[in-house]
Amino acid sequence: MNFNILTLLLWLIGTILVGFICLALCFMLYLHHVHKSSAHLPGPPRSSFIFGNLPDFWKYKKATGKTMIEYVTEKRLEYGPIFLMTYFDKCVVYLGDPNYIKEVFINNHTYLRKPPFLYDKMAFVFGERGLGYGIVTNTDELSWHKKRHIMNPAFHRKCLKDFMTNFNNVSDRFLIRMTEVAVGGKPVSMIEEFAKATLETICEVSFNINTNAIKNPESIFSSAIRNYLRGAEANIEYPISSIFLGIFQFKLFQKTSQGVQINAARFLRKFASDCIAARMKDIAENKDVPNDLMNLLINDGSLTREEIVDEFITILIAGQDTTTSSLAFTLYEILSNPHVEAKLLNEIKEVLGEREEVKFDDLAKLKYMGQVLEENLRKHPVSVAPFRVLEEEITVAGYRIPKGNWVVGSSLMFGMNPEIWKDPEVFDPERFADAGNIPNLSMIHFPFSVGPRSCIGQTFSKFESKVILAKLFQKFQFKLLPDQTDRIESRMSLAPRDGVMCEVRRRTGSPNVE
Repeated sequence: MNFNILTLLLWLIGTILVGFICLALCFMLYLHHVHKSSAHLPGPPRSSFIFGNLPDFWKYKKATGKTMIEYVTEKRLEYGPIFLMTYFDKCVVYLGDPNYIKEVFINNHTYLRKPPFLYDKMAFVFGERGLGYGIVTNTDELSWHKKRHIMNPAFHRKCLKDFMTNFNNVSDRFLIRMTEVAVGGKPVSMIEEFAKATLETICEVSFNINTNAIKNPESIFSSAIRNYLRGAEANIEYPISSIFLGIFQFKLFQKTSQGVQINAARFLRKFASDCIAARMKDIAENKDVPNDLMNLLINDGSLTREEIVDEFITILIAGQDTTTSSLAFTLYEILSNPHVEAKLLNEIKEVLGEREEVKFDDLAKLKYMGQVLEENLRKHPVSVAPFRVLEEEITVAGYRIPKGNWVVGSSLMFGMNPEIWKDPEVFDPERFADAGNIPNLSMIHFPFSVGPRSCIGQTFSKFESKVILAKLFQKFQFKLLPDQTDRIESRMSLAPRDGVMCEVRRRTGSPNVE
């Protein structure tokens, strides 16, 4: 009997080992096929059969502290306008020529879709639903089109004119907070301060909610969004499917940081769900409700409760994160270039005078500020890159790009290319003084992504930024701490790693804000 049991155990162990060997062999053959199908494309050699170019990036990151997008930007200058990088079993083709961007993302956009492998990692943090299938992370084209169509009216330029009161009201609360900072005399991280202002703006405009994030330095909303973004970035760094990352739902496998990030996703979804439930109750009771984005999502009637929560959190996080990063980098560049600050102050004085309210007509008059914002987006695009997977084989620049390959066009690759922009490291807003005459501008400057799925809130972000900066520089002056740089931290957007730490003082002759 014992002999038979031992024989059975040995047979089971042998079968399992053979199974693993067969699976490993099949995977190796699959990798060989994937590599061979794209071997004709230019690019750096793989340093690992299994991990592809990942070990090279890991070595680069350890040596420099820089991000993947900076690594790829350097490879563009080394290998030319089209090159291949492999990560595990993913073949990624980077496009660094405006004609290639147009050919792929405009002319062949019907063959593209967002890769679930990547976007599911932003949507679910270690298995916990956050953004879910909102318009940023939705990889189903039909579903995305339907939701984008529902939401478009809330971000139309005509509607944004009606938001000027909201922009001014939130900015005024922000000025009160900056007064407290100036009186306190301690340096602050301006990316953290901007995050509170942009959070209140998007909540007030889109959902008619005041989170009081500006007034409360320890706001749970700001920290929840920050932790969610860190969780999404941590997900992306794992070279495995998001399905397997659900194992971290179990505390046995959790690090403390992962537990914090999972709880952040849960908090945000509960907050969104509670807000939506309260609005639905008001609608059911025929109460007067604002005609905002939340109303559009609810009254359409075709979305489930979970889908409405997805869109709520998507707009909350994406609307806050992108504008925050843009404002923080813009402030850094202004303070690093005193001549830019001087010209900007003159324009604000000419347009506003002693008037504190920024009106809709003022936005067009703040032309130099617009140039400053665009030049900042050239150097510091808010979108990491549009990542798409090919559903059909296409040919670009004479190279056949197989079905299933990823195609990527990074605005940073174009923005920092000396073949396109003279002295790209120099911050020069005059580049955009006559933007209409810049050749192929929309194909070399797409900081909010490119193609049909570009950011729905990019005009909202630019309007909001102008109001905040005009009112801020009218009242306060800032000084960067000596150790500040424009080094990048990769989240859902590209953010300043050092936080833009500043000393804040009231501008001479400016009245107190109370």
